Amino acid sequence: MSTSRPSGGRGRRVAALVVGWLLLMAAPAAADPARPTNYDSRITAVDPPDAPITLEVRGGDAFLVLHAGDGVTVEVPGYDDDPYLRFEADGTVLVNERSPARWLNDERYGVRQADLPAVADADAEPVWAVVAGDGTYAWHDHRIHFMSPALPRQVDAGAGGVQPVTDWEVPLVVDGGDVVVRGELVWVAGPSAAVVGLLVVLAVGLGVALAVRLPRLIAGVVALAGVVALGVALAANLGLPDGMDVQSVPVALGGLALAIAALGAALGRRAEENHRVRGGLLAGAAGVPLLVWVVLHLGALTRPIVPGPLPTGVVRGAVVLIAAAGLAGLVTLVRTALAMTSLDTRADEAG
Repeated sequence: MSTSRPSGGRGRRVAALVVGWLLLMAAPAAADPARPTNYDSRITAVDPPDAPITLEVRGGDAFLVLHAGDGVTVEVPGYDDDPYLRFEADGTVLVNERSPARWLNDERYGVRQADLPAVADADAEPVWAVVAGDGTYAWHDHRIHFMSPALPRQVDAGAGGVQPVTDWEVPLVVDGGDVVVRGELVWVAGPSAAVVGLLVVLAVGLGVALAVRLPRLIAGVVALAGVVALGVALAANLGLPDGMDVQSVPVALGGLALAIAALGAALGRRAEENHRVRGGLLAGAAGVPLLVWVVLHLGALTRPIVPGPLPTGVVRGAVVLIAAAGLAGLVTLVRTALAMTSLDTRADEAG
């Protein structure tokens, strides 16, 4: 009687294809979404205070969000005092395609003036394009944040705490009257290097321990981590106004890890040896999208402000647990692949 052996070569090829595809899709979905940061931009006053608008800053200092009430018109000038945004009374929001701010605001730090397209001309007749229809819009307003990835000279990172960076103003025209939005930008110290190192050690230690001591539970562990990753990613995308792009890659990674782990668990319950081995291989491979997810969220470990509705501590804890599960899956994947290679070698020698 002959018994079938799992095809190690085929399993390894499938795993390699999965890993390669995941690395390709790991690029950010949004052009320049809000990211974990040390900067907190705060609105301190609106003058006059009874202006029929609502403003907030999202992502620490990334986006200024404006909501105009029903029947209210708002004009937002660009950096050259040119027409940039227009909020109509019916809720329609338009952007002037000829305004340099339209292009500078595509990126958190702004494109260089020399890189502006030929269409950008502050003195030209406006060309309006609809960008929202509910009276709410978000944009990277460079007046509210520090325009360099380098640390401001007035900030001493070693001193910690909350340190002022600058005060800012954004002028508006609301229902034909001048309105000034005032605020302050501060730098907030993140967790110490010792804390970050402890979190990394915790993730690595937990991941290895799971893979070594509880190998039969890896599929369930990775599936649970996929649920957590999916939940954190969905929460970060909830309620985003127009102008803030949805980040689909973290959602896809969490869902993919969950699907692969579930398939691996289903195969692992079958009686045939080749199915069980393939199930273990899939359960381990499910850790790869989790690790890619963690790479995209590493800033949550080092920065004090994380975009989204979840508290920074919750996201930070989720990153540690997902990293542990992903590492456990990766260790399981390698161990299973090595075991399959050993079986293939012994079978070839016996043949």
